[in-house]
Amino acid sequence: MADEITEEVTEEQVVIAPETMTAAKKLMGKRFQFVTDPDATLIRLARLGVRYIARDMTKCPERYEQTPETEEPPQVEPLDPLDILRKEHQLPSLPQVFLDLQRAINGKSTSADNLAAIISQDPSLTAFLLRMVNSAFYSLPQPVDTISRAVTVIGVNQLSTLAVGTSVMSLFKDVPAEVLDMEQFWKHSITCGLVARRLCRTLGKGEPERAFVAGLLHDIGLLILLKAEPERAAGVMKHAKAKDVLLWKEEKELLGFDHATLGGMLLRKWNFPFVLVSAVLEHHQPKREQKEPEAALVHCAETIATALGIGSSGEFFVQPPNPEVWASMNLSPDRMEEMIEDLDEELEEAFTILLDQ
Repeated sequence: MADEITEEVTEEQVVIAPETMTAAKKLMGKRFQFVTDPDATLIRLARLGVRYIARDMTKCPERYEQTPETEEPPQVEPLDPLDILRKEHQLPSLPQVFLDLQRAINGKSTSADNLAAIISQDPSLTAFLLRMVNSAFYSLPQPVDTISRAVTVIGVNQLSTLAVGTSVMSLFKDVPAEVLDMEQFWKHSITCGLVARRLCRTLGKGEPERAFVAGLLHDIGLLILLKAEPERAAGVMKHAKAKDVLLWKEEKELLGFDHATLGGMLLRKWNFPFVLVSAVLEHHQPKREQKEPEAALVHCAETIATALGIGSSGEFFVQPPNPEVWASMNLSPDRMEEMIEDLDEELEEAFTILLDQ
């Protein structure tokens, strides 16, 4: 597929050397190696990805330095995911505001005043949500200065979903940095969430905030695995890298389950809405009969986010999208380019807000 990728040598005032563009094309060709029959939209996506990666290579060349492995990957024993979820001390403790918000989401008669009162108990969450509401994420015509007003403008369900989803990010501060760069992990997750949200709006299916949160949390199972079983998780990553295979498939091979399964189980344990549980559970393998669109949106958003190379979840390769699900997005090459065209500004603002919590 690499032969089909061509690009300019200058991107947004960043001068890209010809050898950097060549390296970016080579890298993208390898990333797409499991996409065996790309359509015109996937080919356009790969070209866009080359542009993003070449620019990043120019700005941060150290990120692309290869360190050869000198040791054989360790043996990895299978594991029952229920064993992880049964050990409460290994799971992040949920703050009270999170539990209150969960009850509000699941309640049938939550009012705007009730939700505003819950959120206002947590000053940092209040400040964060106001920044989010006043950002390019919503592009509202007038500034919003109170949570009550935010609830009125955005909606009870939408704001509560956003509050619960984003508050999860603060629960994973102690994942080993030598195994996974958490800033890069969340950049990938935020990108996936924003792309899922854009797909949602483009198709007119689902709820944008729900799609965003589903994308934001799609790899949460990987974080739980890293917290609960860091040696096993690191071992699986080393095996996947050594074999040049998809990470989630190697997880199934060695552990007996993948991070999508564990993430879905965790969100179920935390009483998340079923639509978010299923979106996380199925983001690698969406079910055909799924009525809610979020799983399909996140599945395709992950393909796009990984191809653009923004951040990293630990997965190197672009997952080949399910052909039926990909076709259901109705993305022509031009439509793909339009959707990605002004993504940078929204991403930078989202990174600033979400990663400074």
